[in-house]
Amino acid sequence: MKSLKIFVLIFCLFTINSAVGQVRITVNADKKDQPISRNLFGLFTEHLGRNVYQGAWAQVVENPEFVAASYWPVRDYGNRMERNLRQFQKNFNLTSLIDDSENGFAAFWASSGNIKGRLLSEGILDFQQVKTGNEKGYIQTGVFLPIHRTAGYEVTLKARSENQTEVVLQILDLNETLLGETTFELTPAWQSIKSKINLSLAAHQMGDPYLMRLVVKPNSVTEFSRILSFPDDHIDGWEPELVALLKSMKLPLLRFPGGNFVSGYHWIDGVGPIDQRPVLPNPAWHGMEWNHVGTDEWINLCRLIGAEPMICVNAGNGTAEEGANWVKYCNDPASTPMGKLRAGNGHKEPFNVKIWEVGNELCGDWQIGFTDGDDYARRYAMFAPELLKADSSISLIANGLIKVLEKSELITRGIDPNWNYKLMEYNGDLVRSVSVHSLVGRAIDENADPVEGWKDLVAFVDNYPDFLHELVVEPMQKANVEPKIAITELMDWPQPPSVGNVTSISGALWYSGIINTCIRSEGLVELVTRSALMNHGGGLRKDRGLIYTQPVYWSQFMYSSQPGTIPLSVETMAPTFNSSGEYVIKGENIPVVDAVALLDEVGNSTSVFICNRDANTSQEINLVIDGFVAKKDAELVMIQSSNLALRNSWEEPENVSPVFDKISVKGNRINYTIPPLALVRIILEVD
Repeated sequence: MKSLKIFVLIFCLFTINSAVGQVRITVNADKKDQPISRNLFGLFTEHLGRNVYQGAWAQVVENPEFVAASYWPVRDYGNRMERNLRQFQKNFNLTSLIDDSENGFAAFWASSGNIKGRLLSEGILDFQQVKTGNEKGYIQTGVFLPIHRTAGYEVTLKARSENQTEVVLQILDLNETLLGETTFELTPAWQSIKSKINLSLAAHQMGDPYLMRLVVKPNSVTEFSRILSFPDDHIDGWEPELVALLKSMKLPLLRFPGGNFVSGYHWIDGVGPIDQRPVLPNPAWHGMEWNHVGTDEWINLCRLIGAEPMICVNAGNGTAEEGANWVKYCNDPASTPMGKLRAGNGHKEPFNVKIWEVGNELCGDWQIGFTDGDDYARRYAMFAPELLKADSSISLIANGLIKVLEKSELITRGIDPNWNYKLMEYNGDLVRSVSVHSLVGRAIDENADPVEGWKDLVAFVDNYPDFLHELVVEPMQKANVEPKIAITELMDWPQPPSVGNVTSISGALWYSGIINTCIRSEGLVELVTRSALMNHGGGLRKDRGLIYTQPVYWSQFMYSSQPGTIPLSVETMAPTFNSSGEYVIKGENIPVVDAVALLDEVGNSTSVFICNRDANTSQEINLVIDGFVAKKDAELVMIQSSNLALRNSWEEPENVSPVFDKISVKGNRINYTIPPLALVRIILEVD
């Protein structure tokens, strides 16, 4: 595979076919702009779908708290829970699953058929009661396991029994071959019992489904409240591959915990001992919020990967006092009430979270706490002073208008077009920075020509400076406030599998264009948190226990892992194209090649980024670097695909993957041919 990639790279770089454009790029290392913030290369996540649970969080059980199917919110999604149960039943051959969920058994748990089940509760505790007759019985659920990494699993079972008895936990394949088991001794009192299980997996393949079974004795009454199962190589609960990939890309900034989720989230629910954390329906999305992952766990992930944490507070159905207490919990010394609470949860030293966002997308009617510009302006005026009083050293970001230039009703519902003006008129210089969310392309449908849809997406990038100026700069300037923008959600969002989006090469190149625009913004854009961490928005995905990358991960990797922060003057002479504007916006004379260059702080290296946005034509690049004497060899990494719609999958995780190589520099010049739909990073070191 590696040799094939090298061959493809050499072919792309040195073979000029009949359709080749001519591009000249001149980088002048003597002409420098002010340094950019590395926070331009950040990432966003929230409690949405399988982003956290069944995603970045390594715990493998689908319903670890034994709650009823009726707990899952339905809202306007149709009967998604029924569809999920049917798919789960099919994946794991659990033929009685749906019937059992209607007859006394927890969602995603099936019974052996010879037992009686009841779902009960005591205070905030939900539990599954199982009553057997003269024969033993069991309940079971399906799990996907990362068997490619480990055969060992750590299990914690919270349970009790009417009389002292044993419960056996078994892992089986779908042929009911026993692969491993462990025994728990139960008493009439609730206990959380830890055990380890090692599996015999010689005959099994990555991605195989398994059964997790709890076997109970005859003539017994047993109650299960929680079961947690982590692979034994987890890192403080997080997937080790996730941690390694985020560390490798040197992720500078992570925004959490939402997103729409945060507008109904109360942070106090997610701190403290797990037995004191309520299990609740997710307030924004179809799913459960187990509250296994809260502030402490998120901060720990940031520390594991070396990223700065950024928190968005609940300005939907939350209060200013609640938000201020969250700041105090994170940043107060252990001597104060909130600091003492944090210390009691095992974190004596403050977290020192310095970036706080006041609400999320409150201008749209899909949001909990949806409102108009006048009301949010007053809401911000209540929140901001309280948050700053809690810690005057923090940086606040106000919730800005959601606006995109496309034919999508989803992003225009209920929006007050004067939102940002009202925010600034009411608050003035209390507003330091305003958020922008750019989620673009939902109007590209299944009948779209993929290339024409892609051209419209590139036209949005080409128009982005004007878009930001109209959306944020003008309202802030009118209020005599220095403009500052925080792009806190970002992705290209077409839905049909036949076109490109954030999960294909389209996402990698579209992200590059937005980041290049931000690099050239002369400090106007202070940070970007791309959407999203895992299983949403592109980047990293986990399917059937396997984690793999999507192209936009490598695009972000190219920017975040290189050392440069000082933008250099770049002049590009390239062919152009036009877009129709049928799906997003119309554009004319759009350069097919986009390029930026970043110098490191000590002047030892220059990183040059070159993106060929043409879907059909290779580009012969003549790159000249003035004012920088480079070594004869430079590092090169490229992500490329000639197919806009090609995706990676758990079966084929490297359909679109990067190539790493060296390239020759002759007299501070590089000549090569970049293929269609490609992003290249070249790092030149001073000689």
